[in-house]
Amino acid sequence: MSPLLDVWHHTVDRPARDLVLPDGCRDLIMVEVPGARPSGFVSELHTAPVLATNFAPGTRLTGYRLVPGTWIDTVRLLARVAETREDLLRPEMLIEEHCARAPSIVEAFAAIEARPEATPAQLARRLAVAPRTLQRLFRDNALTVPGFWLGLARARRAALQLGDDTPLADIAAAAGYADQAHMTRAFRRWFGTTPARLRTDTRRLVLLAQSGLAVPPTGEQISTR
Repeated sequence: MSPLLDVWHHTVDRPARDLVLPDGCRDLIMVEVPGARPSGFVSELHTAPVLATNFAPGTRLTGYRLVPGTWIDTVRLLARVAETREDLLRPEMLIEEHCARAPSIVEAFAAIEARPEATPAQLARRLAVAPRTLQRLFRDNALTVPGFWLGLARARRAALQLGDDTPLADIAAAAGYADQAHMTRAFRRWFGTTPARLRTDTRRLVLLAQSGLAVPPTGEQISTR
């Protein structure tokens, strides 16, 4: 299974620091500055809203979004990007060589996306392993704890329901939150705002509709990391 989830493009048209929301993904980002050789870097796994690096106007970014849970040999990947004479703006071969997901991780993330309202203990039972075994699986694959992924997946899935007039209490119940207040706390953590405010925040809603954890691939998209 390819570790590549999606591809996005963004051209910086003015000095600004763009908002980035947690999506469960890391991206290989190629940077084109007029008059310079393309370069690249790997984005962090964001755990809260951040403002992206302030690139100069005219810079073009191409992001290769990797499937949640992908292990990345970052040092070797970026070394190859720096030294290769291949077309740096199509680095799919380099991604295939230096990024991977173990079958057990593929299974775990499928279970997370199927039941994001589950607790880590329930996830372990679903995978027929002990909770400590599940924790060790994520640690051995350089991933943060299962509870992180479950919490983010549930919040992102719930955020997708804000585009209509469904009452917030109903969205919270459908997402498995104890109540609307519980969902509000989760949204503040992950998205930096409340569900009520997010419902009217087109900018954040567009970001949350892009591919990532618990949101299917959308094809080529406009975004910023």
